[in-house]
Amino acid sequence: MAVVLDPEGEELRALAAFVEVSSGLQVLEVGCGDGRLTRRYAAQVARVTAIDPDGDDILHAQDKLPDELRDRVEFQAVGIEEYRLSSGAPSFDLVLLAWSL
Repeated sequence: MAVVLDPEGEELRALAAFVEVSSGLQVLEVGCGDGRLTRRYAAQVARVTAIDPDGDDILHAQDKLPDELRDRVEFQAVGIEEYRLSSGAPSFDLVLLAWSL
């Protein structure tokens, strides 16, 4: 039997209750894992930088990312401790830490 995570869509409803997800948002997702949540909201925002220290999870996330999202999602195999914004990097409007604490 296949495991179905969040079949009722509670994760996205909870996210929408806290912030208006809109087309102009620049998002940093910390602890993205295999990208399960990333794939669900990325089409609604301008850009996502999704990070996770588990390289295998990042590879899985990249493999599962639909082609139409590839221009707006960047996955990086790095933990938050090592993640640094370069001086020319964009700022973020929203930082998500779903299941990361």
